Amino acid sequence: MKIYQIHNKYRYFGGEDSVVDEEAKLLRSNNHEVIQLIKDNSKDLYQLKDKFLALKNISYSKENIEILDKEILKYGIPDIVHLHNIFPLWTYSVFDFFKKKNVPIIMTLHNYRLIWEKLGLFNKDRDKYGYFQNSNIKSFIVSKLVNKRKDLLANVTKFITLTEFTKQEFSLKGIPENKLIIKSNFLSLTKSSIIPSLKKKNVIYASRISKEKGILTLVKAFEKIDIQLDVLGDGPLLKTIKKNNINHKIKFHGILSRDETSNFINRSKFIVIPSECYEGFPMTILEAFREGTLVLASNIGSIKSIINDRYNGILFEYGNKLDLINKVKWILNNPDQCDQIAINAKNEFNDKYSSKVNYQQLINIYEDAISDL
Repeated sequence: MKIYQIHNKYRYFGGEDSVVDEEAKLLRSNNHEVIQLIKDNSKDLYQLKDKFLALKNISYSKENIEILDKEILKYGIPDIVHLHNIFPLWTYSVFDFFKKKNVPIIMTLHNYRLIWEKLGLFNKDRDKYGYFQNSNIKSFIVSKLVNKRKDLLANVTKFITLTEFTKQEFSLKGIPENKLIIKSNFLSLTKSSIIPSLKKKNVIYASRISKEKGILTLVKAFEKIDIQLDVLGDGPLLKTIKKNNINHKIKFHGILSRDETSNFINRSKFIVIPSECYEGFPMTILEAFREGTLVLASNIGSIKSIINDRYNGILFEYGNKLDLINKVKWILNNPDQCDQIAINAKNEFNDKYSSKVNYQQLINIYEDAISDL
């Protein structure tokens, strides 16, 4: 099968970028031809004029039609095209182009940008859906520009959502339910992982250091807990947190490679995911499941679809510092129960989130889309 994989990379490498790379490797390892058409924010939006053009063409780019025509001449028409993030550089023009070529289009909904416009400017739940450059106003303007050509969404054959929660959110906001399919993220297996009882007695946070990720709630909680917090990553609040790290309980490690992050998670007793926004499917949860590392996460959005409290992880009330403190203390006081929870999570990873399971799900989606033409 010939697959065009289309994606707009983010300025800082993140979970969506990782999923794109993993899917390409998985498909190629099963003898499929994968042509990656990748644009990169950090490279293609370097100059001010480039940023202006991207904003101007954010709903529909005629230049992309010319690019895709050249790719077709070079590689031929694909059996399927799989879209991931298409904004700001690819745009809805991709839908138009491949619909005219009679190629089925699959789109993975990693985030909630397609429904930002439905939220309005002053929705009380707006914070949960994420922002463009941390600005409510900018997000609203971008959503209006993006949705100028939302009629082209009808050209998508199937949308992949990552959890039951995200499926329901997109269905409620207007995407036909019969076009929505649940397929979770996945990871390749590692050669070995440290058994839970032998892991270090440290806590790890591995995500963007920003308000919506719950980092402020986490830091305030750990002022009351006598244990080291290892922070992996970067973000707009890094300087603020470093400045207030008076008791030196927090150790900062910066941005690590994927392998370094996985090794860190493997060695750690548990990982905290304190998100206060709706996530797609946090890759750090999968990494922890795979390595047999306990997950302590906030009970918001998709996370509640992934974590079964006290079975494959521990949940706390999002934004609630006191509940987070109590759950950390419970973990520290109940090592045997927590080791079993981590083992349950590792078993669940093998059953549901391995590359073998995911490959068959993905191919079934592709084949169904082709047969629906």
